[in-house]
Amino acid sequence: KVGVTAGSHKVIGNLLDAAAESARERGVRVAIGQKPGSNDEAPTCDTATPLVSNEAVVAALSGGDVDVVGGTTWLWAREDIEGLVDVLFVDEAGQMSLADALAASLAARNVVLLGDPQQLDQPLQGTHPPGAERSALAHVLDGASTMPRDRGLFLDGSWRMHPDITAYTSEVFYEGRLHSHPGRDQQRIGAPGSIADGTGLRFVAVEHRQNSSDSPEEALAIERLLDALVAPGATTTDDHGATAPLSNADILLITPYNAQVRLLEESLPGISVGTVDKFQGQQAPISIYSMATSSAEEAPRGMEFLYSLNRLNVATSRAKSVAIVVASPELLWAKCRTPRQMQLVNALARLVELAPGGRESTG
Repeated sequence: KVGVTAGSHKVIGNLLDAAAESARERGVRVAIGQKPGSNDEAPTCDTATPLVSNEAVVAALSGGDVDVVGGTTWLWAREDIEGLVDVLFVDEAGQMSLADALAASLAARNVVLLGDPQQLDQPLQGTHPPGAERSALAHVLDGASTMPRDRGLFLDGSWRMHPDITAYTSEVFYEGRLHSHPGRDQQRIGAPGSIADGTGLRFVAVEHRQNSSDSPEEALAIERLLDALVAPGATTTDDHGATAPLSNADILLITPYNAQVRLLEESLPGISVGTVDKFQGQQAPISIYSMATSSAEEAPRGMEFLYSLNRLNVATSRAKSVAIVVASPELLWAKCRTPRQMQLVNALARLVELAPGGRESTG
């Protein structure tokens, strides 16, 4: 018996859907159940049997009616669930507290943590004792950037990104250990006349002053970019070489700040807009990252937030074919006072170096 847990029902459902699809491809019959968020809520996995109560989960597992069950840690931490599954998979373990993972682990004899240490950490609120701020995955990593070979497996293949994006992501965030799976080199954008035509990284420099958490100038630049991009004849090609018309649904518009989200939503209806936190785990042929702040000195939450390696990684690695960063060029001239600040700015500077021609500019 296998259990699946994560921080949200949506994430659990996505993993259960993937397991069901893999089973179908292999001709294996797998009975899947899911404990939804409330008694009247449907499972987020299309193929799962709803187990609407904790008692129903216990009965299904004990009676052999299901092989795989998904539920949050509230389910797996229950005393009557203890020891009912052989393996518990914890997805997005980098966003789950060590305490929650340990509580859920009582349900299984073996626990497998899945996650990306270079994406966003678990959100914290309140005051906690030393060590409680760490996620389950961070506890296992103990400061390492990627999973050491003596502690676990590092999955070194990206099923999402074109090699032109993966090369940057691997170098800056994953110690050079990441590569693209075969076929991803077929992914591309066909948009002649747009800076997004082709594959890889783009940097759009937008001059502005005295902006902290929103930038009308960047919003206008993105609006013009999209006008040229989503035009008649523009296409997106997937990893199988199949080409389709490019639409608004093929674009994720990402920013660090809620204020910029509101501004972009007002000026660009029909485009998926959100913070980095919202889009973690999602993907699209094109990602556009609007950094909004005019300079490092004007960053409302400091350099560690604006230049966050995890945020830059998540924002750019959502893209299958083209990742675009829209930002003030002043961000490249930050006055760094510590080695850590130099590391933060260097990640953005390296992206600019690898973007064709260095940058695209707009006033």
